[in-house]
Amino acid sequence: MKRTTILTLILLLSFSIQAQIDSSGIPSDVEEGIFETLESQLSEEESTDYAEQLGVILEYRHKKVNLNALPAEVAYAVLRFNDYQYYQLQLYIEKYGELVTLPELAAVEGFTREDVERISAQVEVVPTKSRKSFFAGFFRRSQSSMLLRYGQIIEKQAGYDSKYSNPYLGNPLRLAFKYSFKTGENFAFGLTGEKDAGEQFFRGSEKQGFDHYAFFINIKNIGILKSCVLGDYTLNFGQGIIMGARSMGVKGGGAAQIRRFSSLLRPSAPMNESDNQHGIAAVVGNVYYNGTIFYSHRYYDGSLSSNGYHRTLQEVAAKHSLESHLTGGHFQLRRRIFELGITGTFMLFSPPISRPKELYKKFSFSGKELWNTGADYKVILRKTILFGEAAVSVVPETSQESETSSKDKRHPVGVGVLQGCILDLDPRSKLATLFRYYSRNFVSLNGSGFSSGNGNGEIGIYLAADFVTGRKTSLQFNFDGYEYQWLRFRVDKPCGGFDSGCKLHLNLSRYLSMQFQYQYYRGAQNANISDYYTSTTDYDKHKIHYLIHCNPTDWIQLKTEVDYLLNAGETNGHKQGFLLFQDVDFDFSRWNFGIKLRVAFFDTDSYNERIYAYEKDVLYTFTINGYYGKGIRYYLMLKYSYAFFDIQARLAQTFFDDRDSISSGQTLIQGKTKTEVRAQIIFHF
Repeated sequence: MKRTTILTLILLLSFSIQAQIDSSGIPSDVEEGIFETLESQLSEEESTDYAEQLGVILEYRHKKVNLNALPAEVAYAVLRFNDYQYYQLQLYIEKYGELVTLPELAAVEGFTREDVERISAQVEVVPTKSRKSFFAGFFRRSQSSMLLRYGQIIEKQAGYDSKYSNPYLGNPLRLAFKYSFKTGENFAFGLTGEKDAGEQFFRGSEKQGFDHYAFFINIKNIGILKSCVLGDYTLNFGQGIIMGARSMGVKGGGAAQIRRFSSLLRPSAPMNESDNQHGIAAVVGNVYYNGTIFYSHRYYDGSLSSNGYHRTLQEVAAKHSLESHLTGGHFQLRRRIFELGITGTFMLFSPPISRPKELYKKFSFSGKELWNTGADYKVILRKTILFGEAAVSVVPETSQESETSSKDKRHPVGVGVLQGCILDLDPRSKLATLFRYYSRNFVSLNGSGFSSGNGNGEIGIYLAADFVTGRKTSLQFNFDGYEYQWLRFRVDKPCGGFDSGCKLHLNLSRYLSMQFQYQYYRGAQNANISDYYTSTTDYDKHKIHYLIHCNPTDWIQLKTEVDYLLNAGETNGHKQGFLLFQDVDFDFSRWNFGIKLRVAFFDTDSYNERIYAYEKDVLYTFTINGYYGKGIRYYLMLKYSYAFFDIQARLAQTFFDDRDSISSGQTLIQGKTKTEVRAQIIFHF
């Protein structure tokens, strides 16, 4: 595969076409802009499932948001408002009444005509209806949906061969269902079930049918009861150090995206074994004060990092062998320009968790008890937003492993601190900074505060700046410098590093937009000096990202992307990765039919040069694929909607021309091709 030839062809194609913004749902450039932040994080993480953590974004992917009844989490996550804009909008509605037209938003302080144009396809302005009693029109105003999903890898994997030493017990089908019921703004119910590929179904160890079930019953907005959930739910407090998902407040999302929103309690019935809590939780209070209390009881398969698979006899034997109890509360004081929150949690494990044998995991949690407490705040001072969170973790010495010597026992108290600032210099420029400190023995099993690693033994500072440099151009800059206070995976001494980058966005016309991004990383890695001695050495990583969005007609949308990655190290030399893909989307709205197609060419020297890219998938599924090796990948997706149902189907196939087998162990495929199919139907009542 000739990289230069392919690059020349794609650049010629890019400049020969035009584009326009998609008029239905979230525009593709906005949607993918939201996911770019997560996509960049997977350069450092092996794999992360964000499908449930992105519930707010996915929920509003194909429906509009009413600006007169705008929840904070939707404003921040979907519309990408900053705190100052959201505060001014609420103040405007309080003083002058609800918005009448969308252009009126430009009269609100903090908003420009460009802001209104950016969100025009995502929002609507309608009067809010007077609140009715809980039972008035309960079923008349209700909405229900039932989703049925099927997925499978077509090629036979080694684990399904009975001759394999540890074979899968079930078939290769992945099945799932999701039922949702909602009435008005007061009641919602959800139930899901899922069977992973290789698991049994209504037989053997899974006589109850699906291996995984989840549900929730949600009652909200009844007097001082803001929300009560029985079943599965997620919690997000403050900046997420103690309780929080990883879908927001990460690197690469711009100056306004470093701060997390405190969405408190959200019901969620995931179609996978995610990190949701399972039990009961409630939020009570008013617009000025609220309190959240919760209790959760969860099972794990032998360790906190278990993946939830029950495909083999060994995996079935480990099922639910570890359980945890989590209880706690959060109190929040809210004013227009000020918020203060206090959080406390307690976790109990049975049996106690053993300390990992790896030296770099010396300060990982072990024992049976964990206490976390902390406080968070946010203050708006004119156009400056100050925010932060400080937390303490306590692992009682009596809770730590009894066989651990007193010399090896960790200090029971750990500290984590986040302090940030976002400054709007004017409508065209924004600056942000975020300082973080996590002591080596700080433990937060339900949190995910801003970090470049795992939030343990790290100190660093992140800087970001956004500039609107013209009517059609904007620039983003970011820098993150950090030091690790202990060993890490494949880094056998404390070390530091940094990454920095810039992003240029061009709206060349109403029909054409481009983006160019460069990112530079510098870090440390092990270097084998001899068979008996290992040292560390610096390495550099360069990433170049170019894309173009365009629509030659109202019913065709095109996207071209080129990615290049260079790893430069003293021991491994220079290794490269290259990815080129072309997306073509057809939207035949007149016939309620759509087609999405991607063809991708990739060529990387090794797995370390893999390149991640977001792929469109069936509704409620979020897919980021890692491209590595040498080959071609394509996917074809079909969608059809009728009065009461939607049908979606997806075929994805990867052909490798640098190998005769794919993967290893139980997932080994003999051959050069891997084919995945997924289909689902959603009924609406």
